[in-house]
Amino acid sequence: MSVKVSLTCGTGSSLVVTNCQICNSEKLQSILFLGYLPPVNTMPPIGSRPHEQASYPAELLFCGNCNLTQLGLIVDPQILFPPEYSYSSGTTKILRDNFAELYQECISIISLNKNELVIDIGSNDGTLLSNFQMGGHKVLGVEPTLMSKIAIERGIPTEQLFFNGETAVLLRATYTEAKVITATNVFAHVENIHEVVEGILKLLSKDGVFISESHYFPNLVETLQYDTIYHEHLRYYSLNSLQYLLAKHDLEIIHSKRIPTHGGSIRVYAARRGSYPVRSTVKELLQLETSMALNSDKLKEFRQRVALSKLELYTLLFDIKKRGQRIFGVGAPSRASTLINYR
Repeated sequence: MSVKVSLTCGTGSSLVVTNCQICNSEKLQSILFLGYLPPVNTMPPIGSRPHEQASYPAELLFCGNCNLTQLGLIVDPQILFPPEYSYSSGTTKILRDNFAELYQECISIISLNKNELVIDIGSNDGTLLSNFQMGGHKVLGVEPTLMSKIAIERGIPTEQLFFNGETAVLLRATYTEAKVITATNVFAHVENIHEVVEGILKLLSKDGVFISESHYFPNLVETLQYDTIYHEHLRYYSLNSLQYLLAKHDLEIIHSKRIPTHGGSIRVYAARRGSYPVRSTVKELLQLETSMALNSDKLKEFRQRVALSKLELYTLLFDIKKRGQRIFGVGAPSRASTLINYR
């Protein structure tokens, strides 16, 4: 499936979402508006003088046609992910453990020979690929930021590129087809998702498997994690919406699993239709989502709970300051940015 869309990459600007990023429907329901947020990970040091900083409206939209939850604005990824982008996956123990577990699960599901290539899209500092490399497999990272240099220093072959259809062709010509392609905490970040999936198919061998990990929207609603909503995350998937997206490219989900990373994520294995048996985990999670009934009324309730949470936090902070006590914050800077700027 090829969907022609306007792209923001390299424009230094942003684009309002008027049609669903997966199915192109215009019937988008506004779930939540969090105000105007600056790019995360750009907090000024304590004591620095205030200065002008770009901020972008953060509205959450729901598509009733394909059940995708998505941001209402796409910001140039070169603004959100500049070369000096500071996020490093290797510094977080839960991610290191998760990637080690992913490797063990992968080789138990897929017959992966030592000479077959594993490519990680948005490979960051190479933490995920290091597990495959230690297992004796050929690996290649694709990472647009300077984190690629850290990965190379660790001995992980890495190309400093944004992944798209054009770079997929370049990688296939330079290297070879991949038996496994991974995209963890990045598959929801990239604009023009259909071009990205087509690029993955260009790189993937006939019996290859694509593994993605993304924030899981039902978990976000259940646990009220509205602070994970910011412009890096263009889409918040359910298994239902992922199935809709991948099926448009004749990809079949063969295994799904809820994982604890980033406050609750979903890991999905997908392959060309009929290549592998479909595990019972797919049907079971789809049935669970049906029972959750994330319909219009449930989403309105979610919006109300978010507003009450904000007011409760204000009350807590007001009482602490009124008593003359000090407040310290410890947490992820990206989420802190949403929490601080949500009025």
